[in-house]
Amino acid sequence: MNDSKSPARATKPKQFIRSSRRVTRWTFVGVQLVVLLGCAALVSWVANYNPVSWDFTEEQFFSLSAQSRGVLQTLDQPVELVAFVQGGKSAGIERLLLAYEEASSEVSYRLVDPEADPALAAALGARGFGQVFVDAGGDAQLAAAIDEPSITNAVLAATRGEAVPVCFTVGHGERRATDSSREGLSAAALTMTQTNYGVRPVNLATEELPDECRALVIAGPEADFFATEIDALETFLDGGGRLRLLFESRTDVPNLAAFIGERFGFEVNDDFIIDTAKNGQQFNLGVQSPLVDAYQPHPITEDFGLMSLFTLPRSITFADERVSGLTALPLAMTSQGSWGETSVERGQVYTYDAETEVRGPLPLMIAVAVEVPETPRAYRVRMRDGGATPLGDPILVIGGDADFVSNGFFGWQGNGDLFLNSINWLTGQSELISIRPKEVANKRVLFTAENQASVFFLLVVLIPMLPAVTGAVIMFRKVK
Repeated sequence: MNDSKSPARATKPKQFIRSSRRVTRWTFVGVQLVVLLGCAALVSWVANYNPVSWDFTEEQFFSLSAQSRGVLQTLDQPVELVAFVQGGKSAGIERLLLAYEEASSEVSYRLVDPEADPALAAALGARGFGQVFVDAGGDAQLAAAIDEPSITNAVLAATRGEAVPVCFTVGHGERRATDSSREGLSAAALTMTQTNYGVRPVNLATEELPDECRALVIAGPEADFFATEIDALETFLDGGGRLRLLFESRTDVPNLAAFIGERFGFEVNDDFIIDTAKNGQQFNLGVQSPLVDAYQPHPITEDFGLMSLFTLPRSITFADERVSGLTALPLAMTSQGSWGETSVERGQVYTYDAETEVRGPLPLMIAVAVEVPETPRAYRVRMRDGGATPLGDPILVIGGDADFVSNGFFGWQGNGDLFLNSINWLTGQSELISIRPKEVANKRVLFTAENQASVFFLLVVLIPMLPAVTGAVIMFRKVK
């Protein structure tokens, strides 16, 4: 009897074990599910309160430029970015403002519907949708547009007060800041305005140079300066003014050239540079357009990795006797295969004449600073850091070409940045010396009719048929 009951009794422990295992397995699955949901909730909470984003675009289009980050890192007061948008929501605007908030702990932002909060809109002066105001505790500054340059400019205006005045000379055939033609400087002037500079023209023959003018730009004069204008330049520099001078080849300005030679120790040669090694031939510009892809160490060219192109530049060399108390550093140089050509005959084959022409490498841009007395400790630190030449107080950046900053070439690679960096260095806006935001590159692929047919066959015919063919093969093997 006991033996007949033993199989039934034996099945009970087995059923219990299987049931226990099932319960344990489902319990383990439940615990895993709870842990997984908890981790997901924790990650969501951390991401919500500590937002982090990555920009994998080649041009870093969704990231702030080094220029904007440099401005934000110098903020010493809270700044709020207030965007008035319809319904208080805009993914594109919020993404841009979030980049500012992530770049500085002093920056915060909010999106506001002006219809839902008319009091705030009236207080800031909002006049509808699509406006961004920068509030730094004083008068709110309206961004000219909802983009990075405009918002950064508004931040500068709100935190630093009035724009830094930079004057451009007129009356001698110079490139004008208001000229929008290919030879004009309107693109440079617009970018300077967006970077908190105040651009204004000045005629030294008919008016006095304004005292508030931080720097003076002389861009490609075709006629010479009068003696009274040279005296005005002398007074301006003696009073702490800074000069950005761009000569042009094939122009006759002996008074201005003599002044530069006497004051700074340069020789402005009557020639134009030929560079047979690095030039713009691949851009249909010829050997008269030196190409620069490497720069000398200087705050103007720090972390500068873009090429620059000069067109018919005039050579400016150092005189035999240097002027004491000045430090002059060449920033951009031509190659070993360059020289200053003095012949201007059309259609000729350019050859170097050792008797009448100066041999390269030749400086295309030179930065000059007034030496500042160095303390023994500063000297030891400089020697420890490699013995770099002390820069001193900026006073002059000189070059032999105004074309490279004209509208026709301002946007070419690093031309515009090189010019703007020189203005920033002269005016003491060192945190702005960087590369500006880049435009999205046009990377469209043009297909021929054969290419289009191949892509159509691959995407519309072949790939969709693969699952069907695979399934048919599997079914055939099972039936077989």
